[in-house]
Amino acid sequence: MLSELLDGFMTVMSSPNAMIWCVAGVTMGTLIGALPGLGPITGIALLLPLTFQMDQLSALILLMSIYLGTMYGGRISSILINVPGDGGAIVTTFDGHPLARKGKAGYALTLSAISSFIGGLVGFLGMVFLTSILAELALIFGPTEYFSLILFTLIAACGLTQKRPLKPIIATLLGLLISAIATDPITGTQRLTFGIVELWDGINIAVVGIGLFGISETLIRLEEKISNKKGEKLTFSSLFPKVSEVLSNFGAMIRGSIIGFVIGVLPGTGALLATFMSYSTEKKLSKTPEKFGTGVPQGLSGPEAANNASVGGALIPTFALGIPGSAATAVLLGGLMMVGLQPGPLLFENSSDVVWASFAGFFIANILLLILNTAFVPAFAILIQKAEPFLVPIIAAFCFIGVYMINHRLFDIGIMIVFGILGYFMRKANFPLAPFFFAFILGSMLEQNLREALLTSTGDLSVFFTRPISLFFIIISIMILLMPILRKLKLKR
Repeated sequence: MLSELLDGFMTVMSSPNAMIWCVAGVTMGTLIGALPGLGPITGIALLLPLTFQMDQLSALILLMSIYLGTMYGGRISSILINVPGDGGAIVTTFDGHPLARKGKAGYALTLSAISSFIGGLVGFLGMVFLTSILAELALIFGPTEYFSLILFTLIAACGLTQKRPLKPIIATLLGLLISAIATDPITGTQRLTFGIVELWDGINIAVVGIGLFGISETLIRLEEKISNKKGEKLTFSSLFPKVSEVLSNFGAMIRGSIIGFVIGVLPGTGALLATFMSYSTEKKLSKTPEKFGTGVPQGLSGPEAANNASVGGALIPTFALGIPGSAATAVLLGGLMMVGLQPGPLLFENSSDVVWASFAGFFIANILLLILNTAFVPAFAILIQKAEPFLVPIIAAFCFIGVYMINHRLFDIGIMIVFGILGYFMRKANFPLAPFFFAFILGSMLEQNLREALLTSTGDLSVFFTRPISLFFIIISIMILLMPILRKLKLKR
């Protein structure tokens, strides 16, 4: 295995075309990922035609570099202007943007770049050493296990371990209600669409995310009349974290990387669930969970590591089983087949030289992205400081353009404005946006897996308690639900 990987490195390093396309992929991927609403799916789809006349290795390295680059780039707009580049970068806004508001934009960008590199490195090591093992384990997860996992994530995100869990619970229930707006996937009946055709397919995640975080941010800024402080100068120490600060976040990076990689291996999950799981984990482990959302470094480093580690995890079922690990790898899967590679168990036998060389290209792309992103931190930080007085129209313009580019519909802009106003009032009333968005995104997945599990078990609810993995997540969920009750009993004693 190691000798094949070494041969792959030699192949890539000795191929000028492969190196050129690797650099081009990470650069274009970063730029596309930084634009609100454009994530890895759009990036790979837009640049897929470039692979038509390429050799297999160059095409595969380009697609993987774009995928990894868009994951890196998504954090830039999330941290600087509170507008997530894609779904996986939404959690980055929770603590990344508050750090930028405190004058630590450079610190947040550098910390997220380092975290992304650690996550990408763990993803690479997992791809090399665990592809065959985890590809088989991923098949164990069925709808029953997925339902229990998502249920645990939602309950953990509610913040029931905090002293005042009522508002997070209300926000979660509201998110679940809004996630039900769509056509019923089994019966075909309309739910809460009120006869509006555009709602038959549900509400786009990116539209809700950009409205909830981006538009509400513009309204908050207009109300607070935020302006740049004159005479404030950026120092080198404010742009880059100290070694001690990076080491203090190393535990969160490793935990996020492991969570992201494992979740990424599960077919159909991707970075979205991985980042939410990482954020919930860091919040539970923290001694001051109430500070999350105000600029806690662990709330940024953990999810960022999970975001990029999920890339390596998602590529495992794509290569080994021919099953997309995420929506982005579904597009990448089509690209592989277009250049003559057939993903599946025989891929490592028939095209092992190309596969191992692409793994080497993945590692090189990860290093290039770390260099590229840290090198441009001063430019991004200075740019955001100079543009502070104009940020409101800039954020608004990015939001409107990004949402319109998704489906080219004015209806989506209207939906974005509605959720922007909703997000504004939720922030004013101190209702957390994170649990609401968690529930909105995961609500359809929760329902789908619940119904599939009940269909396969002919309505027998005991299936959730007889399967070990499902039972494990349900037990943890019950323990979290009992926390407020146990706390009250302890106070009474």
